[in-house]
Amino acid sequence: MKKICYALLFGAILFFSQGGEIEASNGVGIADNENGTVTVTYENEDESKIAVTVKKSGESNQYNYFVEQKDVEVSIPLTSGNGTYNICVLQHIEDNKYSPLTSEEIELELEDYKTAYLSSNEMIKWEEKNKAIKKANKIAKKYKSQMSKIKGIRAYLVKKFDYDYDKFAENESGNLSYYMPDINETFRTKKGICYDISALTASMMRSVGIQTKMVTGYPCNDYFDGVSYHAWNKVFSKKYKKWLVLDVTCDICLYDQGVEFGKIPLKKKGSQYSNVKYEY
Repeated sequence: MKKICYALLFGAILFFSQGGEIEASNGVGIADNENGTVTVTYENEDESKIAVTVKKSGESNQYNYFVEQKDVEVSIPLTSGNGTYNICVLQHIEDNKYSPLTSEEIELELEDYKTAYLSSNEMIKWEEKNKAIKKANKIAKKYKSQMSKIKGIRAYLVKKFDYDYDKFAENESGNLSYYMPDINETFRTKKGICYDISALTASMMRSVGIQTKMVTGYPCNDYFDGVSYHAWNKVFSKKYKKWLVLDVTCDICLYDQGVEFGKIPLKKKGSQYSNVKYEY
């Protein structure tokens, strides 16, 4: 069977401007929602591009989020477990240069850190009124067990959605800029690249109470070469008491290629998806 290739867009590299300490809040608000997210607000009168960086103390990974709107109000996830996070808000100057507006430390102390994987946030944005969420709830009502709900939502996505090869080609050619997935658009068109499908999967699962991660990195198996950037999901199974790897995008492609649905394994081998870059 042929290799399946996917792409995920990287955010721009941040270069902090030189010159002095960060001043007070500069009109920026950072509020701890106590559910694994913080809300960042800013009256962005000149509609500059705003960046929010998140880094947990003791870890090397920095998460970068980019916003372009007049009145900024975004929910940013804290998904590296309990601990101290540094949240920095920056304003675009030119090219890939940003100037810091404010910085704040947030202490995440959830009774169960997995609670963070139930919320809506800037990467996995959903509301009860969304058609995709209504569909998820309709599917979930058919089943009693958590695993049955997981299987039901995954089956719907695999059988009803397609991989967006046109968007993949745009991304490969460099014609797409950094973007956030829009589950409403993905649900409307019934297609997307891995970024779109994994965000939609996470949104639908979370909306019915299933703790779900969107994960990015470099899987290596029969379909991935270990160097192509990809997005997939992990769901926490109450039955198995651990995180299970799901790759709905891969399943969609296999199903479209004529593989019988029953022969496409639900759970992927964790060892083949261990090269993780980010978890949302």
